[in-house]
Amino acid sequence: MPTNQDPERRLSRRFRFLSIIRIRDGEGLHDCKIIDLSLRGFRARCPSGWRPESGAHFAVEWRVADIIKLYMQADVMRVKNGVIGCQWQAHDAESSAYLQRLIEISRLRKNTRERELEALKVQK
Repeated sequence: MPTNQDPERRLSRRFRFLSIIRIRDGEGLHDCKIIDLSLRGFRARCPSGWRPESGAHFAVEWRVADIIKLYMQADVMRVKNGVIGCQWQAHDAESSAYLQRLIEISRLRKNTRERELEALKVQK
């Protein structure tokens, strides 16, 4: 439930998708654990020792199902307790299509979701 100190500002429905994303911040690479994501952005837990500032812009590489790689740009919108909330910025058409398909897959039941991920691997 939102509070006055921390209002809920999400416009898109978010989905859990347990995965790691790699963030390129200048010369450094940081592996972050995705908490949830949507077509508009994601939340991720940062590794200890790295906390980007709100407003930071970086490149994101996300490997899904051992084969699919998505390359996108994101901006940090919030940082709180080691969790960053980011908004997707630029991404190519292929990455955009895969992101949309992955969100659709995340809505499915576990057995169906696993079959769909395998089918997505074969398509690649």
